[in-house]
Amino acid sequence: IFGSTGACSACHQTIPPSEFVMRCASSTPQQPTSAPQVFHLKCFSCSKCGAALVPGDRYYLLAGSLVCEQDWTKLLKSSAVAPTV
Repeated sequence: IFGSTGACSACHQTIPPSEFVMRCASSTPQQPTSAPQVFHLKCFSCSKCGAALVPGDRYYLLAGSLVCEQDWTKLLKSSAVAPTV
């Protein structure tokens, strides 16, 4: 449950206080704690392939967008992207 009215980090639509959400936060050596991003359950998906992400899935944040582990691996092979964990 979100707890207060806010906006989804993916679709930017309002999230009612009673709706279940997914949260994620990134941390880097330069920024050890950041504000968590909040998503509608239906919006918590890979920004590359659209696959739904569920609790227990490995995913990464790339410029604020969710990327599944399979697409992250493809990106690493095709470029020099550094992980944001």
